[in-house]
Order: sequence, then C-alpha cells, then structure tokens
Amino acid sequence: MVGEFRYPDRVAQPVSPGVARTPAWARTLEALPPVVRWRLAEVLGALPTGNAFDGRVRERFDQLMALAEPWLGAEPALAELGYWMIEPRHAEELRRQGCRWLARFPSAETARRVAAIAVDAATPRPVREEAIRTLGDRELRARHPATVWPAEAVQLADDALVRIATAEAATGRIASEALPQALRHVASDGIAAVFARAPALWAEALECFASPPLARVLAVSIDDIPPQHRLRVLRLVAATLGDEAVPVLVARLARMASAEQLEILLLAIAFGGEAHLGRLEDALRGGRDADALRGRARWHLQHRGVVPTVRGLRVARTTAAIPAAERAGRFAQAADDLGALTHYERHLEPYLYTLWGWMTRGAGDPARARELVCAYPAAQPLVGELYLEDLARRGRVRALVAAAHALGAQDHGALQLAIWGRPIAALAMAAAARHHTPELACARALACYRAGRSDLTDRVLAEDLPPPAIAGDDAASFPGPDEQWRIRSGAAGPALAALAAGRDAIVALAQPAPHDAEPDAASFEPVLAVERRLRRGLARATVYLAGELKPARRDRLVAAIAAAGARLVVGPVPGTDYYVAGDAPAQAIAELERRGVRRLRGLEEA
Repeated sequence: MVGEFRYPDRVAQPVSPGVARTPAWARTLEALPPVVRWRLAEVLGALPTGNAFDGRVRERFDQLMALAEPWLGAEPALAELGYWMIEPRHAEELRRQGCRWLARFPSAETARRVAAIAVDAATPRPVREEAIRTLGDRELRARHPATVWPAEAVQLADDALVRIATAEAATGRIASEALPQALRHVASDGIAAVFARAPALWAEALECFASPPLARVLAVSIDDIPPQHRLRVLRLVAATLGDEAVPVLVARLARMASAEQLEILLLAIAFGGEAHLGRLEDALRGGRDADALRGRARWHLQHRGVVPTVRGLRVARTTAAIPAAERAGRFAQAADDLGALTHYERHLEPYLYTLWGWMTRGAGDPARARELVCAYPAAQPLVGELYLEDLARRGRVRALVAAAHALGAQDHGALQLAIWGRPIAALAMAAAARHHTPELACARALACYRAGRSDLTDRVLAEDLPPPAIAGDDAASFPGPDEQWRIRSGAAGPALAALAAGRDAIVALAQPAPHDAEPDAASFEPVLAVERRLRRGLARATVYLAGELKPARRDRLVAAIAAAGARLVVGPVPGTDYYVAGDAPAQAIAELERRGVRRLRGLEEA
C-alpha cells in the first residue's frame, strides 16, 4: 500500500492539451514515479488520432490505470488529457474512458466539463453513464492522498446530479443504472427534495444521507419502499430523526415483516433506551438468534443515539472530500462503525464489507484488519498486508503461512515472519515466492541474520538483490531510477528503504517474537537452501538462453552448460536457476530477474 506522504506544494500551470498528450511531456512529470511516467508515455504514444480505442491500446490504458491509481492525483495537470479524451469529436469508448480518467482529478473545472456531458440528453448512453459515475465518485479508495474534492466541485456535481434526477423522476422511471449509486454519495437538500417526491422510485439511492424533511416522508411511507431496501431506509430514518423517529416507526410494527420488526425494535432501543426492551423480548421469544440480538440491544444501550452503519457510511462515501489531515482518524472510526453490528449479525449487503475494508486500509491498523477478516474472510485480498502483519505480531505462524499462500503474497509473509522473530519459517516461505521483490530480498537478508548466518545476509545484499522496476528501455541495477525516486520522496516501503540503506537498516526492522508465539520451523534446511542458492554452482542447475544469440556462441554456451552438469531449458519455466543474456529487451531481462532467475555473467564472459 502507498504510504501517506505529501509532495511539496506546487502551482499547477496551464498545460496545452497538445503538450499534455505527448510522450516527451509525460517523461517530465517529476510528481510521478519513473515507472508510471514510462507507462504513461507509452500510452500517450499509442492514443488514437481517429476513432479506434480498442485492442492493444485499450489494454495498455487499463494497465496504466491499475498501475498509476495511487499516483495520478499527485499531478493535476494530467486532467488535461481527460479533457481532450471527452471531446465530442472522439469515439464513444475514448470519451467514456476520459470520464473514468477524470474521476482521479476532482476540481471545479473537471466537475463543469463532466457535468456538461452528463446533463446532455444527446450524449451517447455509455459516455453519459460514466460521466454520472464520475460526478458521484467521492471515495478515495487507493488513490493518491492529494486527491481532494473541493467544495465548489462538490456543489457543481451535486447540482448536475439533481438536474438529472429531476428529469428522470418526471418520466416515472430511472433509466440510468449509474444514477442511484452515484446519488448515495450526495448530501444536499436539492436531492433530498427529489427523493421526497417519490421515495419508492429512489429506494436504491437511499443509504446514508437524508434531510429531516425527507426522513419524515420516508418514515410515514416506509410501506412503499421495496422490501430489499427497507432495512437500509429504516436505519437512515432513525439516524436522521433520532428520538423523533421512534413513535412513528413503532406505530408501523404490525405491517412489517419479522426482520423489519426486529430492526425497528432495536432502533427504538438505540434512541429510547430500556423502555423498549420488553417489546423486544416478546419478539425474540422462541427465536433462533435471540442471544445475538440481545447482544446487539446491549450495544445500543451502551452507545445511545448511534446507528453505526449509517455513521460509518457517511464517512466512507465522502472520503475524498475529507481534508487529508483528518482522514486517518475518521477512517478508523468509520471502520469501527461498519464492523460494530457484525458481532451480532451479518451485513445483508456485501458492499458494506468492501467499504469497511477501504476504511481499514485508510486507518492502517492491523488489528482492525483482523476483525474484518474474521467477520468476512472474502475481504482478505483488500487488507492482505495488514492482516499478515497482525498475524505475525501475534505469533500465529501457521495461519500466516496459509494466508500468505492463499493471497499469493509469500514475499510479504516472509518479511513479516522475519521481522517478528520466526526466521526459519520466513526462509521456508521465501523459497515459495513467485517474484523476486524488495520484500523477498529483505526477508531473506533479515531471516539469515536472525538465524545466526550474517555471512549469508552480506552475500544476499551483494549478490541477490531484486531487479529494479522497469522504467524504460535501458537496463539498470538495483536500486534503479524508480526505487531511488521512491526513497527520495518518502514513498518507499520499509523493505525497499532498508535494502537501499544496508545491513544495519535491515537488522533494525527486527522485533521480538510475542511470548506466546507458535514455534519456528524445526528444520535448518531453509537456511541451507539459501546457501545453495548463493553458491552459484551449475551442477544439476537449469539454464535458459534469453534472447537471440549467434549460432557459434550459442553452440559454445550449450557445450559449456552440459560440461558443467547443468540442463538447458527452452523457456523460463518456474524454478529456472540461471539465464544467459543474448540480444533481449531490457524489459524481458528484468522480468526474468523478477521471477528470481539469476544471470550467469561469468559464463557469458567465458
């Protein structure tokens, strides 16, 4: 995960749209890591001048979006590219992707331009739908911490969404699939008034924001809300009106289904207190989940006046509008709120667990990650690194090994085991890692040191560092331009920073194992495996010839490999030990080294 760091303030200068679409311009963007600059230049060089935006061009654009998501917000000038992409003269798909791109650059100007597309009924439907999503996208998620929705942009986006919603309501049906979800992010009297005129029509959009007048309408018309949305609306009414909602909702108990009756009774306890416990007990008599629901009632008595899911959602839906300095604390509270009721019952809507995961990541708290995964194991990929850290801190070696393998994060798992005092288990896990990353190299170096083999630590740092990130066509050694940029800017993770600083910094990562930690692995074989890896012997090793080689040189290499007792492989299959570089692109060589295949320079020279 990207660390919470800030760049020095800079004034965004106007950028010519033509300049903003050139690869040369992309390579000058110092606010972005070199890897992102290189990929951006590659995409800009391939953008269509006509109407085609598919195939390889689209694939590269999607790869850029995935890679650059945590960084784009650091460079506001990149909005110019989005403004060019959404121009009416372009193909639908290019315009749609332009709206998607601009969601990373919220500003008043972005809101104006996207709103113009969204409110225009003549806009092609796919483009209009993406524009509506962008206007409602107030969530930070994995974006750069400099991404902030200013108040003016929020107002412009809200006004456009109100205008669209008013037009949709006039037809008596909602044609836009994106609109209800976008409106879940909007807290304005204008949209509340639209909802109040036809609450059943807008049931999908009702979630965590409502004005008191709208909440009163919802309370008296709760029967009209479709059943699949009714629990969410009941909570919204109670959270908005407080004590005022209790008698209105209780009066409708007889007309509600059993699940809705229980929700009303629990909300009554949240605001009215113990006076409503008797009615709840009557409803629970003979029920299967009575103890769990009594537990939730006790929680409400201890937290009077709180509807935690609604309070948590009000933060989760507007994270990009919260000032950066306030985010960590607000995210932590929202994570607690979204998880509060799961001790007693599961969320019926899975998206709540996803939002809980983003709040946990924003808070950066391993203990909160554990609580989420215990409640909803499918959330592991979203908070994986935090969860592995929590397991290591508590000495849960077996669970960590299983989780790291399930997540494909053996490098991060090995590093956590090495940090928290289980070096042999760390080296065993490192042997199963798929990619040679800074975390993997750091884990090996630290684990060897803690296993009493500081000599192997020194050899790892001298001979087995990871490859640099690919940031161009030229070969580089570790740390490459991208790694150096991250270290200078404060964006390097602990493993990368420690590897660059040397052995003392790596050793300083070590923490004592907890007193009740599970024992380390009993076999010393993982240490011996590292020793064999560093020995660089060719006997029984596998070797791959990478790239084009002149026939005579290839024949000599094949003969030398066979004479040394090694086997030649036709491709870099998993477990390949070495490679000999021929005429191969730097990117291909870097990918080999990322897979842990080492270069036989001595054989090349011989």
